[in-house]
Amino acid sequence: MNRIIDKIIILAISLYAVSSMLGGTAFMICIYAAIIFSALNYYLIRGEKSDNSMKPESGGEWCAFFLEIIVAVIAVFYAPAVSLVPIVIYDSTRSRNYIAGVLSVIAVINSFLEYGLYRTLFIILISVLAIILSIKSERLSILSKDYRRIRDDSAEKNTRLQSQNMELINARDTEIYNAQLSERNRIAREIHDNVGHTLSRAILQMGALLAIHKEEPVHGQLEEVRQTLDSAMNNIRSSVHDLHDDSIDVKASIGQMTELLKADYNLSLDIDIGDNMPRPVKYAVIGITKEAISNITKHSKNKNVIISLNEHPSMYQLVIHDYDSAKDASESLLEESSGESFTDEVGMGLENIRSRVESVKGTLTISTDNGFRIFVSIPK
Repeated sequence: MNRIIDKIIILAISLYAVSSMLGGTAFMICIYAAIIFSALNYYLIRGEKSDNSMKPESGGEWCAFFLEIIVAVIAVFYAPAVSLVPIVIYDSTRSRNYIAGVLSVIAVINSFLEYGLYRTLFIILISVLAIILSIKSERLSILSKDYRRIRDDSAEKNTRLQSQNMELINARDTEIYNAQLSERNRIAREIHDNVGHTLSRAILQMGALLAIHKEEPVHGQLEEVRQTLDSAMNNIRSSVHDLHDDSIDVKASIGQMTELLKADYNLSLDIDIGDNMPRPVKYAVIGITKEAISNITKHSKNKNVIISLNEHPSMYQLVIHDYDSAKDASESLLEESSGESFTDEVGMGLENIRSRVESVKGTLTISTDNGFRIFVSIPK
């Protein structure tokens, strides 16, 4: 926009100055030529130069380069065309076209011989104004680009900082969550080992007392105490199980189990589940994964392993696949089935997996295409 305003100002002043030199058809030709030349150069010269080298960098800049020279040559040999000199100087300053600049100076000198000092001085002043406006607009454009670059860099850094802050927050939340799970496990062990054992001993002692004191009303009172102890024991057992179940972190458990694979396999682990997975499903998933990892470490010849556990609106989905990306055919567990002991072991492992899937009413699909793949779906 600054370039357009600059050219409008220069054209207006130049044509005003030339109106006293020319008239009629020649004046109209100069007006049209000046407008066409300004529009073409504005379209052809897009960027700003960061140095003073006279080196066009695109096809459009080359066209503008030669167009400036042509117009300057016309102004040298045709004195009325001196009205185009300020525009040529404006664009040649921007494009570092020193050839056009020298020719423009020659054209101004020739106009002095044709029109005299006063009118030529007016053209010189307009040309100086054109140089000042061109340099000013160039600096503004460069400053604007620098500002946008700094703004974009700042926005990128802010985005990166926000991402890092979120990672720190997630890491802190994970640490707090793990600490809570550890504390729940500790409390459950304390209740089980201390209060639970004490109540069990009290229940046994109460049974002995009931066997000794069979007369009423002592026997009935002792029976009520024994029932109270049994109820307390059941409540404690239920609380301990709840605490222990809440402390089971499926993601952490699978992460610990997969540590065995990282040394010898290219592991891809993807776990995306909520915090409300039922206790039977937790046990089933951990047991299936443990059995599958054990079979992989013992029998698989492949180098890649995928373990994926995802929660969907209606089900949990577990996929465990060992494969070799460089092979077209399967070289999985079943390839080593020539040994009877191996076949029996794998069969027992798969049977354990199948029984765990059935315990949570899930479905099991096993594929041997390029490795060994276990696909488990467990309904919610």
